[in-house]
Amino acid sequence: MKKDFIEFPLVPITKETFERQEWEEYSEKDGYDEESGEPLYHTYYVLPIPKDNPEDDCVTLVSSSDDEYEEFGIKKGEFIVELANSNGLGFCMNEESLEILYRALTGLEIEPDTE
Repeated sequence: MKKDFIEFPLVPITKETFERQEWEEYSEKDGYDEESGEPLYHTYYVLPIPKDNPEDDCVTLVSSSDDEYEEFGIKKGEFIVELANSNGLGFCMNEESLEILYRALTGLEIEPDTE
């Protein structure tokens, strides 16, 4: 029996995702450029669970750094997200899985209704 499958394109997680969803951006110095001597920085993003959680030590989602894309086999400018300090628990490579994870953890939508 032949079955037809519909494949839906999955939206990669990018800087625009984090801006739209109001993640906190962090940049840290990561050494110096060998040729110019200019400092190098890597950037990553953090989101408390839920977003309005006032606790400093709350559970968070954290992204990969913008210089780790090759390690995860994704394109430059794309990120992965996981629960912080969880060794890969909640690993998300696209916006759809991120939305599902956030909804499962909080019962809320990660983005406000845009209608």
